[in-house]
Amino acid sequence: MTTATTSRTGASTDPDLDAIERALSTLVRWGNLPRIREHFQRAAGIALDRASYTLLKRLKEAGPLRLSDLADLLGVDLSTASRQVHHLRQAGLVQRAPVVEDRRASLLTVTDAGSEMVSRILEARRTVITQMLADWNPEERAELARVLGHLADDIVAFGCRER
Repeated sequence: MTTATTSRTGASTDPDLDAIERALSTLVRWGNLPRIREHFQRAAGIALDRASYTLLKRLKEAGPLRLSDLADLLGVDLSTASRQVHHLRQAGLVQRAPVVEDRRASLLTVTDAGSEMVSRILEARRTVITQMLADWNPEERAELARVLGHLADDIVAFGCRER
């Protein structure tokens, strides 16, 4: 266990928080590297940008959604979601169906081709993660899954707080 101290500027310094911040920065930076995205795209045999993959995966998981609900789920504005959906519809990965009780509204769903694409990318990502964690024992992998899940939940909860 480490102890926090106070710097000359009065800011608290905590070696654990410093290590967490460095690790998170490394993970984000690594995930944003073009060569990493290209590796996943090659492994999956398709070219799909990260935002489109995220939208497609969330829509596949949450299943038929109105555009406004999808935008809320993704944490983006309606115009951004609309542009992304437009491109995915043109590619045949998303389809739109009218809502019976409200003809002005429509529900978005992932097509079979879109579902297959999500599965291929997910498989490619899992293959890379499996390679990275090849030397980890099952207990270490379980602990990582638990801690990362907890962190992800807290990040989402923090982002949803009203300011």
